[in-house]
Amino acid sequence: MAARKPLSFDLDKADPVPQPANAPASVTSPPAKAKPVEEARQQVGARISAKTYRQLKSRAALEGRKVQDLVELAVERYLAEPTSQEAAPE
Repeated sequence: MAARKPLSFDLDKADPVPQPANAPASVTSPPAKAKPVEEARQQVGARISAKTYRQLKSRAALEGRKVQDLVELAVERYLAEPTSQEAAPE
């Protein structure tokens, strides 16, 4: 018995779906998807209370978002606030 070749899948190179010969061009060629430009990411670590983390994770799930996204949003909002030196009158 001949040895079988293992199955392999290349998800980046999917076989095109056969289209009928009389299909309009808009059906035969899917629209090009623009890839979003990803900004370089830096991993950070922080220790927060278990209770706060559970609340954050629960809220993220309710909103259909990632904890990572909520943390980044909170940091961005914090950084957008004026510093105490900037806010102090002269």
